[in-house]
Amino acid sequence: MRINDRIACYAVIIILFFLEATVFNRFEVLGVRPELLLIATIFFAFNFGPVGGLEVGFASGVLKDTFSTTAFGVNAFSFLLVGLLSGFLKNRLFKENFILQFLTVNAGVYLASGIYFLYLKEALSCEIGIGLWKASAYKGLYTGLAGLGLFFVLGKIFKPKTT
Repeated sequence: MRINDRIACYAVIIILFFLEATVFNRFEVLGVRPELLLIATIFFAFNFGPVGGLEVGFASGVLKDTFSTTAFGVNAFSFLLVGLLSGFLKNRLFKENFILQFLTVNAGVYLASGIYFLYLKEALSCEIGIGLWKASAYKGLYTGLAGLGLFFVLGKIFKPKTT
């Protein structure tokens, strides 16, 4: 990732973090809000590969962990993993296909939720009920739909380079 791309990625991540924490905090549907930082992590992983996805995922997760009440590092690890795995899909998927975008974002939410639930179960000895997975399914659907719009906007900002 070039330095200009890196600066632009971090600027987008910071803007999306504040939008997620303020504006989108009001757009709660069925008790969940969209994960804009996760969408951006997947978008940048699709465009910059596994290393770019890993970097942006880690930065997004650390930013989210900094202002979160969960144990520091849970979001960083889950976003890092989602970014890395999405980056490996860079040349294996037709990134412009909105169905694949929706499904990838949805799967990213399930993976991040699964890591969080594993943390709750192992570190805090909490029982993971069907209600948490149901909320995760709602969050996956909501974030997947929000991802379609965000992928479009970010795609206009970060036009692919022709070589």
